[in-house]
Amino acid sequence: MIFKDHFSSHATDYARFRPRYPKELFSYLASISPSRARAWDCATGNGQAAIGLAGQFDGVIATDASAKQIENAPADQRVQYRSAAAEESGLESDSIDLITVAQALHWFDLSRFWTEAKRVLKPQGVSRTVLATRTGDRRSRLSHDRFSIPGN
Repeated sequence: MIFKDHFSSHATDYARFRPRYPKELFSYLASISPSRARAWDCATGNGQAAIGLAGQFDGVIATDASAKQIENAPADQRVQYRSAAAEESGLESDSIDLITVAQALHWFDLSRFWTEAKRVLKPQGVSRTVLATRTGDRRSRLSHDRFSIPGN
């Protein structure tokens, strides 16, 4: 699958106007993780979720296939940004406690992503997707789903 880069041409605006997630979301995600050593924010864009995770985990690996998106991510000593596709992260096997995908799962080759997620996730690790939707009164409503990784 070839990565279709829909975001690099307006990465600066994306970083400026993209909504942020509430701190309570990251507290909850950390509470269900078996350890707070390392999280992977897959398809980080310009790091909105990665920065939230950094307040809860010792380290966060934040990957995105778009190098321009990562160039616009805020620096944090606990976040290591890498340009990588979701399906080929380059992460070590059995090294991740929590995988997050915020607003991006629909872009993935799911079969290949689940294979990669299973490879990098520790045996008791947790995988979550986060979706933010606008309600009629303009407030954001967050939902998350635990996706069982096939074969896990």
